[in-house]
Amino acid sequence: MIWFWMLACGDKPIENDTASLDTGIETLNTDDLEPADEPSTEDTNQTDETDTNQDTSDQSDTNNTEDTNASNDDQCPDDVVCVDTFPFSHAENTSRSGTDNFDFYSCSPSTNESGNEIVYRVTLPTDGFLALNLPESSMGSGVDVDVHLLGSYDANDCIDRGHWTGGSLLTAGTYWVVVDTWVSNNSGPQSGPYELEIGFTSFNRLESFGIAAQTAENALFAFDTAWHNGDTDRFEYAISDFSLHSSLERMWIVDLLSGYLLGNLHLAHGEATSSPYDDAWAVDFSNISGSHQSSLGMMKGAESYYGAYDYSMRMDGLENGYNDNVRSRAVVVHGWTGSRPEYVQYYGSVAPTWGCPAVDDREIQWVVDTLKDGALLFFWYPDGDWSLHSDYLQ
Repeated sequence: MIWFWMLACGDKPIENDTASLDTGIETLNTDDLEPADEPSTEDTNQTDETDTNQDTSDQSDTNNTEDTNASNDDQCPDDVVCVDTFPFSHAENTSRSGTDNFDFYSCSPSTNESGNEIVYRVTLPTDGFLALNLPESSMGSGVDVDVHLLGSYDANDCIDRGHWTGGSLLTAGTYWVVVDTWVSNNSGPQSGPYELEIGFTSFNRLESFGIAAQTAENALFAFDTAWHNGDTDRFEYAISDFSLHSSLERMWIVDLLSGYLLGNLHLAHGEATSSPYDDAWAVDFSNISGSHQSSLGMMKGAESYYGAYDYSMRMDGLENGYNDNVRSRAVVVHGWTGSRPEYVQYYGSVAPTWGCPAVDDREIQWVVDTLKDGALLFFWYPDGDWSLHSDYLQ
């Protein structure tokens, strides 16, 4: 029989030395399993480097074809850009536009958008999340344009708007996107060049990545709730399904703007979350310090740091009573040899932690760099408590 010993991740007090949040070291007896060595914790002054092992295989599908087969028999109106394929990108200049039909919008009635605008008609073939982005780098000095999502060609039917981003979970149909020029009381219209990116991610798209239908539905619904709460302005999103056996890759990191799958990884859960009959199954969850259990629900990636497990990321729980103690419990995302595919193949499951959602230590660099400082992480399980009462699923 092969045994491993585990001394800790999570449920430890945070030390004054912020460079090392984790106060214990999880160790695995993997002498007979190469290359499953624990990550070095000696050098805490490493520079960030992008891991070239990031899964970008799905990114060759630049047109997201499953979601873009919509047909539009209506003729595109003059002075309107019609969009029915995603991801979509368009560079324009509001100073060259002759359209000025919208001045104020119901979702921000005090903001003066009386400058010229560019109008887009967007046709969605099915239900899903529509993402809008104005890269700051595409605007010249002194340019200030904003993006607005409308349910109809009516400024009083504003669904969402933003200075850089906008979006919403929508049903199939036709919507309008307006890039409008903000007008300063002192300087007048701040018109100029911009680039608009439009992305669409359907439930079917998530299912095509291997996410179960119920998990995909809840994940997009929860993201939409978080988006309209103002919890994030980022479109990178980590979805984890703790109902799956830990021998399966049960964390998906997706980009809702491009519609791409960025990675699909093995994920550890807490040792006390494990079934007493098979530690590969997660069954019990907690928000309590010292429980050695995983937490469920919506969380937000916070700062990165170098600690006992090398490059890692703290999280902030967004759901009171379910995960708002993850920071004080020192539950973090870190690298873990027990989440390597080789380990899983040899032992038949991921090695549990003390509550941390740990991933393959060789993938941790790009995972943290993708999610830190504001991206959302969603941990799903049909427990009958959180799954029925979460504010993000109502």
